Amino acid sequence: MKLSISKNVHLVEPGDFEPTDHWYPRVLNSNIHPLVSYFLNLTHEQLAERYHRLHPQSDLASILEILRYQPQYFRWAGTDLMHVTNHEGNRKLTVIETNSCPSGQKSMPLLDLNVEQGGYKRLIERTFKPMVNAHLMDGALAVIYDKNPMENIGYAATVADVFEENVFLAKFDKADIDPPVKFDDGTMYVRNEKEEWVKIRAAFRYVTQEPWNRLPKQTKTLILNPIEACLSGGRNKEIASAAYDVFNEQFKDKGIGIFTPKTFRKVKYAELQGHFDRLGGSMVIKVPDSNAGQGVYTVVSQKELDHAMSEINPDDEYLIQELIHSNFNKNLDPSKAWYHVGTIPDSKGRSFAFDLRLMMHATAEGIRPLAVYSRRSRFPLNQELPEDMNSWEVYGTNLSIKGEDGWTYADERLMLFDIRNFGQLGLGIDELIKGFIQSAMAVYAIDQNAIKTYGNSPIKDYFTTQNQES
Repeated sequence: MKLSISKNVHLVEPGDFEPTDHWYPRVLNSNIHPLVSYFLNLTHEQLAERYHRLHPQSDLASILEILRYQPQYFRWAGTDLMHVTNHEGNRKLTVIETNSCPSGQKSMPLLDLNVEQGGYKRLIERTFKPMVNAHLMDGALAVIYDKNPMENIGYAATVADVFEENVFLAKFDKADIDPPVKFDDGTMYVRNEKEEWVKIRAAFRYVTQEPWNRLPKQTKTLILNPIEACLSGGRNKEIASAAYDVFNEQFKDKGIGIFTPKTFRKVKYAELQGHFDRLGGSMVIKVPDSNAGQGVYTVVSQKELDHAMSEINPDDEYLIQELIHSNFNKNLDPSKAWYHVGTIPDSKGRSFAFDLRLMMHATAEGIRPLAVYSRRSRFPLNQELPEDMNSWEVYGTNLSIKGEDGWTYADERLMLFDIRNFGQLGLGIDELIKGFIQSAMAVYAIDQNAIKTYGNSPIKDYFTTQNQES
């Protein structure tokens, strides 16, 4: 990769991909767990049939419809799920949120040791390239981003290799008063070394912080993912929740549905205390358009509620969800309470809350799993919380840390799906299948909401067109 050719812009050339730059060091030295590899290679028919066996009331044809679906807007996604149980020991994977610019490649061991670019290459070759090839427009290629350079430089280098051409890598921060990216009548341009604006025909996008402030709708430049995916639920928890409800109503007679914690939308600031009291003194407050663990407050005491209310805007509305509890509590309604299953206890007897980040992409076959990893909390579930400790230490799993100098990552809490770590999660292949199909349903719901809101995608989509013509 050449040094910066202009402010916040690099030129990435074919042959620039260096594996050591695009994975955490311990991921480079890991081997994927055989069960995880087996899961990632299952066909849609195998996945659907197994899910149907696990949920006999489900309609097999509807499951296959979801898996074979071709999203028009939301073609690359990541869902965060948690492994939960109730008082009867009924275990489920619950969807916490869905993300339209998911991280994960740097945390995923290679599926095929002979493909050094791993999931980077699968996403670019099987999702991005067919879209670009069918998009009739001239211009250069770009990767635009605002965080996570480890993965985004990797994506840019992979795009350069796959297309055999140079790629602009442009940082597009929301606070930049003179950004190196602009749009003119829906066409993206990137500033080059001569201070000239270069037309972009297609861009891979990892712009996560309030992207609607910089990205227009209905762009002429092809973007993966377009902003419509964010606005329809890919980066708004409230809109996603409503889309899930629509999906569940549509498919309730088919025996399938998206499972989430009980959710209350559009809760006014003045109503937070009432929800806290009615939910038994615990809940989760979410700023609908926040991400990376920001704007999420686990509340288990009046003190924590007061603190959360001191930090959020009294004029906004919030998403409230029931807390997934740490340990059994006889005072909770047994028909409604859910608990973290947690990790297998370590040598000190500690079990931690963890999530699953499951990344998916749209291919010629439909929606396919691409990468998966887990993150655990800092403090164990089965120890009493010290009085001066925030409950987020028990329930929060996100690794992103926002500091004055930018973003850092607490990768010591990363749980790889490799031979060494995967067994600590207590997951089997059935949980992976259930989690993936829950995730695919969430993607389907959000993409359908985008189509309902914005109409059919204005950017020619290779896979959708192919299906319509077949």
